[in-house]
Amino acid sequence: MLVGVMRAYALLGLAVLILTTCALDVRAQTVRRWGLGMGITAVVVSRARNELPMPISCYLPIETERLRLEPEIGLLREDFSSVEREETRFALQLGSGIFAQRYVTDNLLSYWGGRLGLMWLFQSVRDEPIYSDVIIRSESSGIGFLVGPATGMEYFPVRRFSMGGEIQLLYMHLFLENDRFSALYSRPLFFVRWYFR
Repeated sequence: MLVGVMRAYALLGLAVLILTTCALDVRAQTVRRWGLGMGITAVVVSRARNELPMPISCYLPIETERLRLEPEIGLLREDFSSVEREETRFALQLGSGIFAQRYVTDNLLSYWGGRLGLMWLFQSVRDEPIYSDVIIRSESSGIGFLVGPATGMEYFPVRRFSMGGEIQLLYMHLFLENDRFSALYSRPLFFVRWYFR
């Protein structure tokens, strides 16, 4: 039953993205400004054996008067080493968000819409027990997707720089070599953005 709920939620998230795009006349919009941003999250998504890496993402906000399109790329590499074990994890995330937006005051912007992304994972483990001559090596990889609604606010202390927060409610589904993993979780983000125009 939970899998059915998660699939329905994924479809709902996709519908939010499509409806947000259709509700705004995208052809009539002209780009007002664009910039670079970084989002930092404090959430760790756990599965039975270990934690899934959540990349730190860079964003490219492209704004019109009522619409924001925000492509993202996230990278993460973690290395762990001890006397008996070496482990490397790598994650790449590509995605985009589409949002309706409105200025609450002259320097406070609110936005709402959704995000959609793809994630690639790779993990390499080398175990060398102290009391054994056996070396155990294993590698695994996977691919997955994330989808869900998001909303946030941005504060502009100066015209080209903003700080803000965003809350996302994401459905993640990963296809790993030996199993599948899915999760429904909220992800709070702290953002900083610099606009060039």
